[in-house]
Amino acid sequence: MAPSGARMSSHEAQLWGGLKVAGVSRMSEDERGGSAVVVLHGWGAPGDDLVPLAEALQRPGVRFFVPAGPLPEMGGGRAWWHLDPNARPPHASTDQLARGFQPTPAVVTARAAVQALIATVVDRYAPTTVALVGFSQGAMLSIDVALAGAPGVDLVVAMSGVLLMDSVSALTAPHPSHPRFLLSHGRRDPVVPFASGSLAKDLLEKHGFSVTWRPFDGGHEIPSPVLADVERFLFPPS
Repeated sequence: MAPSGARMSSHEAQLWGGLKVAGVSRMSEDERGGSAVVVLHGWGAPGDDLVPLAEALQRPGVRFFVPAGPLPEMGGGRAWWHLDPNARPPHASTDQLARGFQPTPAVVTARAAVQALIATVVDRYAPTTVALVGFSQGAMLSIDVALAGAPGVDLVVAMSGVLLMDSVSALTAPHPSHPRFLLSHGRRDPVVPFASGSLAKDLLEKHGFSVTWRPFDGGHEIPSPVLADVERFLFPPS
């Protein structure tokens, strides 16, 4: 694992789902077990945008992996999928697939990359717990990957996200295990509507998933109270 805030070489990145990954951990390379947390940034952010979040949450026995989205955006940012009409995945309004729906290629690619990253982490470090943490577009992808269930994910934090239409088939499929979710959303979010985040909560609960719901009076952000909720959710007091 690369040192805190460091980038792996392009050769090493091929072992992590083809993604460039920043690592944050106090664990040595030869340690096994502990917890693994994969942190997915939002659209247009720098690839290492959420490294400070990982650093704020780090503690002994935990490895954080912060991959950069595979797609470049203007200004040096990255994305998991572009926002133009031909590439942007539709949001789910129900738990029924729209007639004629075709999977969004960029979501399929992003899902596979994060699944490969998790599989490598599990194979290399054998963590006892695997968590996904995402903001905005990264929150949508976190929900999607967790529902896909291969590899399995134990905990999901989705901040300012929605359920994608691409995720509906996995939502309604049988699940041998159910990850637990923490969803947060600002009531005045100007980017991702609050109602869409609330609907994601409702749909997950409808299909038997445990959801901790944390709405707040704010916008498209991660306020301090939500960060405290995330910390308690990922690392509950013993």
